[in-house]
Amino acid sequence: MDEKSGEKLKKGHSRSQFHLTKEQIMTLIRHTEKLRDKVIIKLFAYCGLRRFELAKIKITDINLDQGKIMILGKKNIERLATIFSDQLLEDLKIYLRYVLGGSKDGYLFPAVSSLNNKGHISTTEINRIVAKAGHRAQLENPVPELKNINPHILRHSCARILKDRGLSLEVVQKVLGHLSYKTTMDLYGTKSISEMDDELKEKMGDLFG
Repeated sequence: MDEKSGEKLKKGHSRSQFHLTKEQIMTLIRHTEKLRDKVIIKLFAYCGLRRFELAKIKITDINLDQGKIMILGKKNIERLATIFSDQLLEDLKIYLRYVLGGSKDGYLFPAVSSLNNKGHISTTEINRIVAKAGHRAQLENPVPELKNINPHILRHSCARILKDRGLSLEVVQKVLGHLSYKTTMDLYGTKSISEMDDELKEKMGDLFG
């Protein structure tokens, strides 16, 4: 069972081995209608956030001048997420000014239902936003057993893209907020399929004529 979506994975399949490519993420963003939803998907893709971490971001947690967001992770441990995308930073500024009306407090993504008494967007609504974008983009789910693309796939995609672009596992651990380096190593310490294919071609290509 995938705890993040409620859908089942086949035995032996790890969520970490499935991810979207850079091009697929860009397609996902292009097929997202609302600015709020674009910001949500970009925060997952760029910062590798967990659903509950994104839901609980407060406006006061954001420092636009420094390009930083204070994230409250597991066991209430804080970490700073860096907004290294100029476009995401600009999207955040526009969202804060025009969608939230320049509000200085409250949650970055307020509850969308009056039945939600937590004040912030629910994880169910976050799932719906990502799934809807995936359907509009007509993307094939990288996890064959799951019906919808979900936020955790974007989190894993962030980690895999960071690693494929040459960043160390220490950096991946910091971005994802893993409490243990072993967790990062277990999930992302192996080479990606493209890396393995390249290595096999280099070492074995035309070896026997």
